[in-house]
Amino acid sequence: MARRLPTLLAAIAALSAASMARAADYTVSISPGMDLQTVATAQNGDTVFRIDPSTGAVTVQSGSGRRITAAAANAKVTVTCKPHGGGDTDCTTRTVPIRIGAIGAVNGRAKALSLFTIAMGTAGLATPPTGTNPVAFELAPLGDNSPKTFFVGADFPVAGDDSGLPSGAGQNSFYVYVLDQAGLQAAGETASGAVNAFRPLSITKTGDLNFGRIQLPPSGTSKITLNPATGVRTVSGSGFGYPTPEPTRGAFTASGEGGQLFSLTIPIKVTLTGPGTLVVGLTAAGDTVPRLSGGLGAPGTYSFTLGGSFTINSTTPTGVYTGVVTVSIDYN
Repeated sequence: MARRLPTLLAAIAALSAASMARAADYTVSISPGMDLQTVATAQNGDTVFRIDPSTGAVTVQSGSGRRITAAAANAKVTVTCKPHGGGDTDCTTRTVPIRIGAIGAVNGRAKALSLFTIAMGTAGLATPPTGTNPVAFELAPLGDNSPKTFFVGADFPVAGDDSGLPSGAGQNSFYVYVLDQAGLQAAGETASGAVNAFRPLSITKTGDLNFGRIQLPPSGTSKITLNPATGVRTVSGSGFGYPTPEPTRGAFTASGEGGQLFSLTIPIKVTLTGPGTLVVGLTAAGDTVPRLSGGLGAPGTYSFTLGGSFTINSTTPTGVYTGVVTVSIDYN
């Protein structure tokens, strides 16, 4: 028995050394996070924006909010394996378990990410994904010191105006972990989902465009003009404008996210119908590039007025003429 003891001790020592061997080191980096950039939220309820992992394109799955910007919103993940040398083959032989899910608090109108999806970049997929939050899958062996990439998408809910949550910057977070053979976190990183949430735009008519009562000229033509800035009506030629009913400018008020520029679209003309037709050229009084009052994070308004002009002659059919002017606005 004495002769076998050194052999037994040597075997125990070798086993101990093997059990102490370190696995390869993994690193994870995420750049960028998932950024919806600027969205106009719904008036009521959440809007769920879906980020495609392959292209970064964003579509609305539910709700009436909409995205204003169009840049890719997916996240790029890079995973690298560094061997320890001395015969370490983990990087070239071991598949890499990955887990991705929501983590941490949310703020602003951003709500927690869900329904995570993936698309391979330079990484290979060893086992398909299971689950949605978290989503789990395995990458093919990465190779020694050879960064591999994949992309992440998700459903990104944004709360509506009725939520009472602050507009402006909002944020949520997610993690990407590499798991070890025991299913524990071996490496990982967290990143943010971001959104710049604007209040929904709306526009309200506060006054009708009304040229009042006009007397036809006995001969020739008369041009009726209503100044959009002052509301003053002028009648050229031998026509006549009665003082009552008093002519009024068209008036509108836009509401939305404070301090934001927006575009205003007004038709160049409108056709009024009645006993005949009158074509009215339209003009507006206001800024070339309108801006809502106030600042980001607070409601803002912008008011403007509308005027126009048309021509009549002695044979224009008499009677009441009406029409509809459609005015539209959108964030820049």
